[in-house]
Amino acid sequence: MTRAAAVATRPPAVAGRPLAALLAVLFLVLAGLFSAPGTAAAQPAATVPAPAASGPLRLELAGLTPRVVTSDSPSTVTVTGTLRNTGDRPVDDLEVRLQRGEALRTDGDVRDALAGDGRVDAATPAFTPLPGTLAPGGSLPVELTVPLRGAPTDGLALAQPGVYEVLVNVNGVPRDGLRARVAAARLLLPVLSLPAGPGPADVPVDPPKPGGPAGVTVLYPLVDSPHRLPAVPGEQTLLTDDDLARSLAPDGRLGGLLTAFGKEAPSGSAVRGATCLAVDPDLVATAAAMRQGYAVRGPDGTVPGTGAEVAGTWLDTLSAAARGGCVVALPFADADLVALARGKLTDLTGPAVADGRAVVAEILGTPVLDATTWPSGGVLDEAALAGVAAAGTRTVVLDADAVAGGEAGETGGAVPVTVGPTSLVAVLTDTLLTRATAAPDTPASMGGGTATTVSAAATSPPLATQDAAATLVFRALARQGQPVSGGPPIVLAPPHVWNTDETGARALLATVDLLLDSGRLRARGLADVVSAGPTTPGPARQAADPLQAGSRDIPPTVLESVREMRADVLDLRSAAVPETGVGASVDATFTPLLQAVLRPASATWHGRPDLATAAATAAAARIEELRESIRVLPPPSPYSLGTTDAPLLLTVANGLPVTMEVRLSISSTTGLRVAPIPPQRIPPLGRRQVQVSAEVVRSGQFSVEATVHSPAGRALGPPSRLQVRSTAYGTITVWLTGSAAVLLVVLAAYRVVRRIRGEPSPRDRTGPSVGPPATLGPPVPEPPTSDSRTVERDPPPPVATNPPAPVPEPPTTPLGTPRDPEPPTRPVPARRP
Repeated sequence: MTRAAAVATRPPAVAGRPLAALLAVLFLVLAGLFSAPGTAAAQPAATVPAPAASGPLRLELAGLTPRVVTSDSPSTVTVTGTLRNTGDRPVDDLEVRLQRGEALRTDGDVRDALAGDGRVDAATPAFTPLPGTLAPGGSLPVELTVPLRGAPTDGLALAQPGVYEVLVNVNGVPRDGLRARVAAARLLLPVLSLPAGPGPADVPVDPPKPGGPAGVTVLYPLVDSPHRLPAVPGEQTLLTDDDLARSLAPDGRLGGLLTAFGKEAPSGSAVRGATCLAVDPDLVATAAAMRQGYAVRGPDGTVPGTGAEVAGTWLDTLSAAARGGCVVALPFADADLVALARGKLTDLTGPAVADGRAVVAEILGTPVLDATTWPSGGVLDEAALAGVAAAGTRTVVLDADAVAGGEAGETGGAVPVTVGPTSLVAVLTDTLLTRATAAPDTPASMGGGTATTVSAAATSPPLATQDAAATLVFRALARQGQPVSGGPPIVLAPPHVWNTDETGARALLATVDLLLDSGRLRARGLADVVSAGPTTPGPARQAADPLQAGSRDIPPTVLESVREMRADVLDLRSAAVPETGVGASVDATFTPLLQAVLRPASATWHGRPDLATAAATAAAARIEELRESIRVLPPPSPYSLGTTDAPLLLTVANGLPVTMEVRLSISSTTGLRVAPIPPQRIPPLGRRQVQVSAEVVRSGQFSVEATVHSPAGRALGPPSRLQVRSTAYGTITVWLTGSAAVLLVVLAAYRVVRRIRGEPSPRDRTGPSVGPPATLGPPVPEPPTSDSRTVERDPPPPVATNPPAPVPEPPTTPLGTPRDPEPPTRPVPARRP
């Protein structure tokens, strides 16, 4: 007996006897452990929960044929994908099957199926073995084909049209474990009519009601996360990365979406009449700048971009596809309007909404839907709604659950909404369809087993629209036969950043085309819904307060950075001077900068706060570079001033393409006094020399700082340090020198007066001078000292016999000159004959 068969064939009588049941279970488990390994594959059994393994396998679906079952479809359905071992143990005895649940009948059934909570055991055909053992890190291709009709043990056994949840179920035996479900993937399969095949006869659905089909409106978003850094006219376009070039390529996401639109919704087709392109103004503006050449600023420096040709081709294709059809402009950079309102930044709502329409209309060369705004997620609170109303919006596209006072299960239509004294029209989108086009946040757990069920919409871009197509079929079948004049249209609104590719987008548009051709739906464009006004009777409603939207996903630090950048740009703009024919205009220079501060607040960063912070940091650094381009250039050498009132020549540079009127300030020091400097106008992308009157108050070398300010007094560029060398006497030096001269004159005059009066000098009053005699004769012998030692001296000169003449008085020495004391005179003895 095999392990799977032993667990599946437990005797029912054991359940009433606990001890006997325990022994029986132990016996059966031991028997399974010692059974032959090949027996389990010979008798596959149903899935049984098993102890948790270290890591399950992962099933990634890649294809489903057919996507919508009709009478013209093949009699079989085929799924393809890849099975990967993400655990740390090999898995043996792999097998796979496709099973389904009952037809979905209510909105609740569809929600449960989208969440992975529905039952999928209405038809459970036999497992199909997969060859080999799947080692850790390995992968295995999977392809499974089963009949659409027939017995439940052989295929899906479809008996009537409808929408069914199907499950791709993979069982296996992890090494040292028990057989269990090791991977699973779920999706919805729409069935409009049954193909030929064995099985019970086609059971028709409810008979159609009298009247025409329901209208359908499809919004087709073209949005990407921001990549561009702030710039001014004339500068080279700078991107943070080159990911946008890869997305715009024919095999990229945006390139695939545009290709699918061109193939499945050509001009003049019914699908084109039902579809409205929703375009991000920042995306088309960036593509238009890229085609002129751009550079990428990365961590290793700035390198040339590689997508100029791709961006130009994509933009030309979009312009051709938009011509003559419906186009609605999204907020610039898909800004989160709720987050801006909660951050007290509603003054940025105008540039985000109104300027966005002008950008799209100018670049694509086609009119856009006037005064219409589709916010991210279809959500606006009261403050955000007031902001878009102030920006001139008269129609907003909102999720049906984001408007209070409506009935459950609203699928579309237009209703009046009020905010204060202002009344607007809200076009409601189908909440169930929006949920079907969005990938689920987390996979659903399956019954305590080792595997989790993943959604094909979350793991496979080609199948990302399968649930949305099936849900649209569900709506069409439910609304079939409704009178044309009654009932609102079905509005399909995918997420702004739509995670699908060309294959997925074509499958959804093909489903819309199939429903239109079969008469189950009729095309109704968004412009028609807007112009018709409210379609649902009743009083005006109010926007619901979305507790989980807005500031939850935009970090407060990012909103604070947006606030500071806005203040920097507005301060810079206050210094701009409009001059006709000189440089760029003020609006052309600063409007893109105000739009650029919206990029960190883009709703595309929801769930990725680290990327939002990085975008805010990069944008703030770039705006600071633009402010610093207006500065005083430091001179190549120190200023040398030779006079006390010599002027300083300063050179002010302007790196912006518009004339700027700025103010200069020079820091005061103890060595320099500067006269007030009048405002200076600096030409676009030019320089101007400014002569500053200065007064030197001391000599020597010292430094001062020169700074450029906006009219509000905020510094623009960084301070420039100037070295000043003064060779002129300052006022303090001149005063000290003059005082010393006056003192010398006074002293000299005082001495002359004393001489005239005959007053003795201080030297005469204090005795003879003690300095040496100032004589020209021979030296006078020194007086004897008290020392008894004999001092040898030069022999005295010959002395005459005549009596000695009186010695004359030595001349007077200058005042203050010390003299040695005069030696006493001795009588000279007479020489004998």
